[in-house]
Amino acid sequence: RQPFGATITILALLAGKWVTIVAAWWWWSNYPYNFVMPATLLPSAVVLDIVLLLTRNWTLTAGIGA
Repeated sequence: RQPFGATITILALLAGKWVTIVAAWWWWSNYPYNFVMPATLLPSAVVLDIVLLLTRNWTLTAGIGA
């Protein structure tokens, strides 16, 4: 069991978010991407997976990683 589920989930969420940002923000208002892109999602998912890798306990991962 490899602890990379949160990272893959967030990458899929970010792919959908890019579509939303391009369609809703940039095409209509020409607003810059870096003001609307959630930059903390991927690092937090990596931290969550690292905590799961180190503890191998879902309860501790939910408490510490979140």
